Amino acid sequence: MRKLMYFGIIVILMHGLGLTVFARGKDHIQANTIRFVSFPDFFNFDIPNPWPPYEEAIDYFFNQVKNEQPDFVLVCGDLVNGHWWDSPQCVEHMGTIYYSAWVNRMKEHDLKFYTAVGDHELGDDPWPKQKLALVPHLENVYRENLKMPLNGPENKKGLAYYVREGDLLIVTVEPFEVMGDSMHIGVVGKQLEWFKNVLKENSDAKFKVVQCHVGLWGEIKARSSSSLMLEGGKDSDFYKTMKEYGIDLYLAGEFHDVTVLESDGIWQIVHGSSWGREIVNTEDCLVAEVKGNELSLQMKRIYMDAQGNYMWNLNKDKGPREKVSINERSLVNGPEVTGTLTIRKENGRTNLLNRTGCFKE
Repeated sequence: MRKLMYFGIIVILMHGLGLTVFARGKDHIQANTIRFVSFPDFFNFDIPNPWPPYEEAIDYFFNQVKNEQPDFVLVCGDLVNGHWWDSPQCVEHMGTIYYSAWVNRMKEHDLKFYTAVGDHELGDDPWPKQKLALVPHLENVYRENLKMPLNGPENKKGLAYYVREGDLLIVTVEPFEVMGDSMHIGVVGKQLEWFKNVLKENSDAKFKVVQCHVGLWGEIKARSSSSLMLEGGKDSDFYKTMKEYGIDLYLAGEFHDVTVLESDGIWQIVHGSSWGREIVNTEDCLVAEVKGNELSLQMKRIYMDAQGNYMWNLNKDKGPREKVSINERSLVNGPEVTGTLTIRKENGRTNLLNRTGCFKE
């Protein structure tokens, strides 16, 4: 009893000094480790829950995610198909059905999640005048069902936000801006000001991650994608702000393939999938771990097959295929590691270790 009392006093004192600890057993203290898995564009279509021809593949995928023991997962946009532009009532009705189905899948597998807004959440591009008028309704149904943190800018509550976990800062931005009678893609105005303030207030975070649905710079491989990019690229104030505050990772989806690029110490990691498309025959996930001075990354690939007729999705002539299964290659061998990278920060210097595969190309 006396040993346990002393241990409790030590833990309290360490917390008082601002140190985060975990206790495992009576006399063991382990430094905080944070793990997450990122898989954008899951599903990219309106998928009911349940949908029997998908369930076995979904269970396999989630079991692989759970095997990574993540503290949370990141899903960077295009959760749904979102072609709900018939009316505000249609947005409310369809959004409630398909977002609820998506959220319930996460809860069924006991996964804490942080999502971003993709173009599909706002009706999918392009945006003619009648669709632009529905953007506030599309934003609202997303906000009400996903229930993301409300610490973002006033004009984007529940759409843009940040999460701080120990030495890890994750900022999710929403780059879709209605200006006049057109949609622009950028992090500007009040959101850019908020973004700068968040980075300034959390400048002590050792590792900083930005989650944004669209690509930002470079030539990016694409499969079944409209390949949306942030306007201005490296010349944008958004990019310059990331460079100024030392962002480590910029996570994006949209392209349904894997491209990793580095510039000014920022690693742009485009990855994800699109369930139900024959050409998008892989689910590519980023597994990340923050431990001490290191951020370790692994890109993992699961092979999938899409078969059958087209599933009905509202206002979509050719929806996803009605059946998705895990390819025998993954069933036999498990997920394939397609790249690794470790970012080590110590004594004011950043070193890159264990670069393989997509992080070395």
